[in-house]
Amino acid sequence: MKPVYFLLAFSIFVTAATAEDTSYNLETIAFPEGVPPEVGGLGFSPSGKLFVALRRSDVLFAEPTSDPADFQWQRFAAGLHNACGMEVISDSELVISQMPELTRLTDDDNDGKADRYEHVASSWGMSGNYHETNHITPDGKGGWFVAVGTASHNGPVFYNVRGEYSKIGRRGRNFSAASWKGWILHIDGDGKTTPWASGFRMHNGIYRDSQGRLWAGDNQGDWKGTTPFYHIEKGHFYGHVSSLVWDPEWEAGKDPLDMSLEEINSLRTRAAILMPHEEMNRSASEPVEIPAGDVFGPYGGQILLPDNNGKRITRLMLEKVGDTWQGACALFYNENGLQLGNNRVVFSPDKKTLYVGQTSRGWGQIAEGLQRITYTGKTPFDIVSMSLTKTGFRLKFSKDTASDAGIPEVFSMRRYRYEDTGSYGSDKMDVSDIKITRVEKIDEQTLELDIDKLEGGSWVYELTVKDLVDSDGASLHTGLFCYTVNQLRK
Repeated sequence: MKPVYFLLAFSIFVTAATAEDTSYNLETIAFPEGVPPEVGGLGFSPSGKLFVALRRSDVLFAEPTSDPADFQWQRFAAGLHNACGMEVISDSELVISQMPELTRLTDDDNDGKADRYEHVASSWGMSGNYHETNHITPDGKGGWFVAVGTASHNGPVFYNVRGEYSKIGRRGRNFSAASWKGWILHIDGDGKTTPWASGFRMHNGIYRDSQGRLWAGDNQGDWKGTTPFYHIEKGHFYGHVSSLVWDPEWEAGKDPLDMSLEEINSLRTRAAILMPHEEMNRSASEPVEIPAGDVFGPYGGQILLPDNNGKRITRLMLEKVGDTWQGACALFYNENGLQLGNNRVVFSPDKKTLYVGQTSRGWGQIAEGLQRITYTGKTPFDIVSMSLTKTGFRLKFSKDTASDAGIPEVFSMRRYRYEDTGSYGSDKMDVSDIKITRVEKIDEQTLELDIDKLEGGSWVYELTVKDLVDSDGASLHTGLFCYTVNQLRK
C-alpha cells in the first residue's frame, strides 16, 4: 500500500533558491577591448557561428571555442540604432529589429562584412524614448512578430514623432503617444504590417515555440501588478491600457484611463503565469524553449525566462487546463556567478549550452556581457513539473526521493493574488495560509498534495519545500514553486 500522510499543522519556511553548481557550469566570454558588450540580440547561424548584436551599433560574430577568452570576434555590421532583436538566417544574412526599423543585412561577397542594409518595415511610430524597444521572433513563414514597447515617464517623449501622435496615449506612467506602442505587430516577408495584440508595457522578449505557439513576458509596473508571462493570440488585449488608443475599433476621443477597473478586466486576457516580482523575476526578457529530451537536464520542452534586473533565470512549467494556459514557475539558475542584465538567450547547435547576453536597460546597476551555461550531465534533484489536479497538485521529481519523502512537514503552502492598476506594481493581496490535507507518494519520483482551498481566478499558490533530499542524500535544487491557477480541472 502506498503511504498516505495527513497534515494537521504546518509552518511557512523561507528557502532561497540556488543553482546546482555540479549540474551546470558557468563561463564568462571575453569581448574585444574597447567594445561595450551591451547585448541586444543573439543567434547561431546554421554553420555554428555565434552572432551578437550590440545595442551601441555593431554586430559581431565568432566561432565558439572551449576557452571563453579565445573567441576570435569579427565585425559583421555597424551603425545600428539600439538593436534589440535578431534572426540569423545564414552566415551572410541577418534580420535585425532596431529601434527605428526592421533591417535586413546581407554579405554579398562572403567576406564576413555586410554590404547591404535593406529596410524591411518601419510601421510603428517613434517618440525618442529609451524604453521603446523592439524585439522579434520569426513566424515560420518568412515573416516576423515584433514586440513594440511603450515609452517611460523616466525619459523624454517628444511631440514631434515619427508616425501619428496621440495626446490621450501620452497620459499615464508608460506612454503610447506614438503609433503601435504597447502592441505586437505581424510583419510578413514583403513588409506588410498587421496589428496582432495589444496591452503590453515592456514586452522585451517574444518567442514562437516548437509547436508554433506565441509567447511574451512583460515587466511589472503600471497595469502589471507583478511580472507576467502570456500566451499570445490575435486580437487579444493583455492589460496595459495606453495601447488601446491605436486599436482601429477604439472609440475616438475615449480615454482608456477613465475606464473603471471592472471594465478593463472584462477586456483583459490574463497571464498564463504570474511570477512574484521579488522572488522569481523582476524584468522578463527573451524566453527560450529548453531542448527536448535530457540534453540540457531534465526540463526538456519547458521555457526559460531571464531576468533583466536580477542575477537569475526563471523556469516556466506550462500546461493547458480546459482552454486556458497556466502553470508554475521556479528558479532555474540563481546568482552563482551569473551577472545582472540578463537580456537575450540562445542555445548552442548541440543544445548543451545556453548563451546569455546581458545589458542594462536604463535602470539599476550597470550590467553587460556574455556568459554561457553548460550542462555537465549530472542530473539535478529538482521538481521537474508541478501540475494541477482536481484537489491540489502533482509533483514530478527528476530523481527518486528518499524513503521518507512523503513526510508532510517538508511542504508548506500559501496563496495570494495581484491587482493590475495604474499604480506601479501590486503588493501580494489577500495572503492566506493553505492547509495541506494529504501528501501521497505515488511512486519514487511522484508526490501528490491535496489542499483545502483550491480556486481559479489567477490565484498564485506558493509551495515551499524544505529539507527534502533524494535517495542519495542530495538536496533539492530549489525550494520555492509558484503555480498560477486560472482555471480548475473538471
